[in-house]
Amino acid sequence: MLNFLPSTNKDKIVGIAVTPGIGLEVVVLNSAKRIIESYGRRELDYNFPGRNIKDYGQFKIAMKELMDELKIPQKSLCYVVLPNVYFDFIYMPASSPIDEVKTAIVSKAEDNYTFQKQGSDPISGWCEVINDGGAEMKKYAFSSFRRNDVDSLKISINELGLKLAGLETSYSASLRGLYCAGLVDDVVEEQAPWTVMLVNTNSFTLFQMQGGAFVDYSDVPLAIKSFSPKEAYQAIVSNATQLLQNYTTSRLYIISQTDEISSEVLKKQLNIGVDTVAIDSNKYSKAPLLEVMSTSDFNVANSLTVTSLGAANPRSAFKFVLNSLQDDPDAGFGAYFSTHMFGKQIEITSSLVQQTCFTLAFIFAVIFGAIGGISILADNGFKEKISNADSQIQALNRQIDEMQKVDEKQEVDMTALIDYVEKNNISALTLYDSISSDIPKNIWLTKYYSKDGNRIAIQGIAQNIVDVYEYYKNLKVASPQTDIKLTELKVITENTNIPEKRYLSGGFSETPGGERLYSFEISNTSIQQVQPIGSQNVNETDIIIRPSGGGQNEQTDSQAQQMIDQTSKQMKPAG
Repeated sequence: MLNFLPSTNKDKIVGIAVTPGIGLEVVVLNSAKRIIESYGRRELDYNFPGRNIKDYGQFKIAMKELMDELKIPQKSLCYVVLPNVYFDFIYMPASSPIDEVKTAIVSKAEDNYTFQKQGSDPISGWCEVINDGGAEMKKYAFSSFRRNDVDSLKISINELGLKLAGLETSYSASLRGLYCAGLVDDVVEEQAPWTVMLVNTNSFTLFQMQGGAFVDYSDVPLAIKSFSPKEAYQAIVSNATQLLQNYTTSRLYIISQTDEISSEVLKKQLNIGVDTVAIDSNKYSKAPLLEVMSTSDFNVANSLTVTSLGAANPRSAFKFVLNSLQDDPDAGFGAYFSTHMFGKQIEITSSLVQQTCFTLAFIFAVIFGAIGGISILADNGFKEKISNADSQIQALNRQIDEMQKVDEKQEVDMTALIDYVEKNNISALTLYDSISSDIPKNIWLTKYYSKDGNRIAIQGIAQNIVDVYEYYKNLKVASPQTDIKLTELKVITENTNIPEKRYLSGGFSETPGGERLYSFEISNTSIQQVQPIGSQNVNETDIIIRPSGGGQNEQTDSQAQQMIDQTSKQMKPAG
């Protein structure tokens, strides 16, 4: 059912990334197909000394233009990635509860000059990473933003009509962006060591990874714009070479997010003797990391950043996520995650959950409605039986009244009389009720004879022996006080290849073969005894009762009707 329920645009994650020197990027990603559904970019000033967006008014105007350009509806979920403010590690005893971990992270962030200078509380996101502190300790990576900056961002997002799902540092988002682009699938799967060099306008950072897990990092401040191009390359190579000697790596990814540095040129100058992948998110880029389906400027889309890809897919299998709003009750994805089902990736979105619940509610309503309808039909059937029983009781009462009027002077034992009438009619009443109930699908009844309420004979036609025996068992259960037996069973259709089989009480078996009809008799007496000529107390009824579902096989019904007409003439006693 999940394959046929559609997702809506409201359930798409709108990735919003702010990168110094590049500006504001908005990405809508189809992670299952690894294509970018829409991409847009606007200029946005970033305050390097203060490490925040310089003007949130400019941010809102740029975002509104991109929402209109990319047709992003209001109430869409968005995930924001900002340049790193404070990133660090902390070691905690393995037995520490999560509340103590949170307190320790906040305390360590508060001691950083960035938060002391601004006088603002930190808001942090964290996750456990590869532990190098022993079995008794756990190692956590965390990232923190200033509360006043987060509040300003929340206000702007709310005024734009979007729903803020998370806030993350560019460090972790860039690593996840590489995974989203399919560039690290093999090293993650093989759990191999790999390294990322992320070059920005005012620094470069090295990340040491082991498969999909974060190990360590080194951040080197470097005012690249203050150097000549040649000096800038030399400064990066000199510092990176010394740091890389401490890393064990099978592959190096060089990502440049500044127009001053070409990753291809840096790759040639660095030349550390391992497999190296160069990625440019600047004027040197020739093609986007993923196919872009819709954008206002494909030339601009060529230089989209890995940071923006990480922002657009915070739920990927790459588990290094530092969402600083993970404890915020007003943020989050709700029912929104990915899973594999029917051999493909399925996105479980809030609208999908709602539609699934609606579908299940509809199915249950139909089921309970059907049960209610069946109950009503059954109730009507019981009412009809009760009405028939009442009519029979009234008829018995009239018989009693007539017998009392024969001779009012004659002394009559009324108790004995009532017992006599009840005793002589109970079998007839029970059989009348049971004859039309529990009839198997392939049974037709043709005759019913009774005498004195205790001698009866039922004749009919069936398409198979099993149904005859089933009907016989039903009658025995409905009228256990009678001694009825299956006294006759025979083949009545013409078939030159199969000799006629006749079965009397005492057992039966079915001869394999083609289409045929069987006649049967269930009785506790012979028909000749039941109906002597001129008898006045014999009930004879010609009946044709088709089983439920009758009429589905017109050829069989027609054949059965011909057999019924024929056997009705053959079975009726003389006189």
